Amino acid sequence: MSISTLYEYAVLRLSPDVMRGEFVNIGLVVFPCDGEPIVRITAPVGKVFAIDPAWNQARESQLRDQLINILASLQNTAARIATLESLGLVRNSDLGFFYSTEAGLDAEIRELSATYIVTRPNTEKAKRSKLHKEMAVRFKGMGLLGSGVDDLTQHRIVPHFPIPGNPDLKADFVYKNGVYRITQTLDYRVSAQGARQKISEACTKVMAAAEGAKAWGTDTKKFAIVNVPSEVSDIADAHLDLLYTSGFQIFHSDNKVDLADYHSAAFSY
Repeated sequence: MSISTLYEYAVLRLSPDVMRGEFVNIGLVVFPCDGEPIVRITAPVGKVFAIDPAWNQARESQLRDQLINILASLQNTAARIATLESLGLVRNSDLGFFYSTEAGLDAEIRELSATYIVTRPNTEKAKRSKLHKEMAVRFKGMGLLGSGVDDLTQHRIVPHFPIPGNPDLKADFVYKNGVYRITQTLDYRVSAQGARQKISEACTKVMAAAEGAKAWGTDTKKFAIVNVPSEVSDIADAHLDLLYTSGFQIFHSDNKVDLADYHSAAFSY
């Protein structure tokens, strides 16, 4: 009768550009209770290359050999996982375990690979509000609108920017000139019921800005551009209070003086 053994495993992930929030699962490290870790990099080279043009077969082999050497020099699974985490190759949410006989180990690893080793760039397009689009058009007309993280160095404002370490959180616009400046938009040109539901969006945008300030420094500036029709102003007031207490400067897009003040505050050195 075969005895099942506990195996722990970690999903290996590659993040070519943390600022863009993209990553791809490339393989597994399996930790037997006794014996050396098993390193398998099984992601198709072409799929990894799609988000990391420097990836090729030689680099894959080099990484696998380096990991085998590093992990063999460590004494236990906890130290090995901590080292992989410090290298940005695993995260706690991608750790797991399974029971298997030695004879069935390869089949278990193949099944795990089929489940987890897939390309997962975080490129889903969130639904943009009318106000977000209006501001993007405005920035473009001023020659300020960028398209990617590299444009920050050119003093352009980059839309839908992933928060480092929290790529599921986004800033509607990010600009850097001396310090980072986050601009979030909230568009209340919706039904009364839709306006009430904006509290969830407001909380998410506050959280994104707070995490951005953790990543970029406490001197990060936070701005909110809002459009609040009078019909829903009572509903929106509580949401705007949340923004105020969270350190946002708030400007109304339908007020020319407010917009001028925003541009002065957001784009001055």
